[in-house]
Amino acid sequence: MDRLKKILIVVFIIASSNIWAQKDTPTISTSETVYLHLNSTSFVSGETLFYKLYCLNPENYKESKISKVAYLELIGANNQVLFKHKLFLNNGITQGDFFIPSTIKTGTYKLLAYTKWMQNKLESKSFESEITIINPFQSDSENKISSKNSIINESLEVLNSGITINLDKKKFTIRELINLKFSFQDEFLKKGNYSLSVRKVQDLPSISKINPTDFKNSDAVQKIVLDENNYILPELRGEIISGKISSKDNLNSISNISVSLSIPGKSFTTKLVKTNADGKFYFSIDKAYFDSNIIIQIADKSKDEFILYVDDSFTLNKSNLKFENDFSLSSNLKSVIEEHSIASQIDNTYYTKKADTLAKINYPTLFYEPFVNEYILDNYNRFPTIKETIIEVVKEVNYDKNDGKYSLRLNDYDPNTQINESPLVLIDGLVVQDINELFEYKASDIYKICTINTGYAYGNKLYSGLISFITKKQDFESKLNGDFIVKRKIELPLLKKNYFKPNYTDKSTLDRIPDYRYQLLWLPELDINASNISFYTSDKIGKFEIVIEGFSDEGIPVYLKKYFVVE
Repeated sequence: MDRLKKILIVVFIIASSNIWAQKDTPTISTSETVYLHLNSTSFVSGETLFYKLYCLNPENYKESKISKVAYLELIGANNQVLFKHKLFLNNGITQGDFFIPSTIKTGTYKLLAYTKWMQNKLESKSFESEITIINPFQSDSENKISSKNSIINESLEVLNSGITINLDKKKFTIRELINLKFSFQDEFLKKGNYSLSVRKVQDLPSISKINPTDFKNSDAVQKIVLDENNYILPELRGEIISGKISSKDNLNSISNISVSLSIPGKSFTTKLVKTNADGKFYFSIDKAYFDSNIIIQIADKSKDEFILYVDDSFTLNKSNLKFENDFSLSSNLKSVIEEHSIASQIDNTYYTKKADTLAKINYPTLFYEPFVNEYILDNYNRFPTIKETIIEVVKEVNYDKNDGKYSLRLNDYDPNTQINESPLVLIDGLVVQDINELFEYKASDIYKICTINTGYAYGNKLYSGLISFITKKQDFESKLNGDFIVKRKIELPLLKKNYFKPNYTDKSTLDRIPDYRYQLLWLPELDINASNISFYTSDKIGKFEIVIEGFSDEGIPVYLKKYFVVE
């Protein structure tokens, strides 16, 4: 980690110096790469694509310690983006899924996985995997039915000399419990990051996907190359949102001006930074957030003298993507496609009985907790206005009014830290610059008021304290407008899920509900040291495959495939 910090310090020194005038483009050795484990490469509308994303150091294939955010895009013809997932990384690992809707046309598509830091490479700026989507709801003319036979990849077991998958038997009946156990010839493989997929063997034309072993052998280490005008900072601590300010009359300094970012919600995010000599500012969002609305504003008394610009969201260069123009389906696949479609429609009909659940969300504590005085207003006599509430309930807060404008102050601040600066005032995490707007809000909609009545440093600025208003619904919307404030929506990070697993121990609960699952199990976080991994077969018969992929803590690729039959 210390080595990485030193490298990044060098990066920023280079970026702010005149070294760019030299002939050679600066390069650094620290790079990263991305690998995806997919549950399949062929899907019918109504099925779900599951994936596990590994962000790795290509020099040793251990977890990367650079980026904290990764991105995944599904791209169609004409570079149409069908979805884009933003994923927070935990020790270089993350996971997600995508339900294939009937609005996506039959064809081949590209899955691109990457980090922003990877975009500084000269080549191979993302992990690319091709998938096939078949939409049976399209007409025959749209689906281009061909009489040629489609190629179905041959099913072969893949052994790994270090790990063995053990089954009690090779043939099972429908809705039977299967227990998986693992044995190890190499003990060091017990520690690592692995994912497991159990799925019916592919009976649709599929595109071969690279496995971890071949990926490591083919993925050459490529140096990060810094372009003077267009390099991208690593999201080392979290998601980066950036922008700049300019002076309206070109007379005011654009350096050292405070800028705030607010994301509302149950666990709001508030950031305060200062501009650099070029008027640029950068926010790093290092905690989860759950609202797509952001407000960025110049938080300075001279805010009306400036114009605020927020950089557009990063867009991946897709100019080199190539798609198969003559995609067609073999007529002999009609019954197979119909079987997939019927199965997915039936399973989706009973989705409420088989729904995935969101993993428990650990809301991060607010940045000023626990050092606050807290007033939950329902514990006191309610007053009709904010002004009366402050006077009667919040003893350390008072207000002033000059020329029709209100301001707040703290009365009993610590005399040892007396500061002339105003307190930091928030409502649902939004930095309030117009106290009149706060006083116009209904007091009955305020849940609680938190205060810190001593000097408070936050975001390179020192305040005389803090006053935070939390509304009951965390839905306060500022009416402020001007060149100093920007309101926009950003893409939410994907939330982690716990995927449904039926339990037929008690037959009365699911006995009368059909089970046509092709995907019997998806475990993106496989505990390979568990004494037993169990799951039930479905009502589908045929050949099924167990696939394990991943990388050990020492960077050793792991790839196994084993088969069993349901009859």
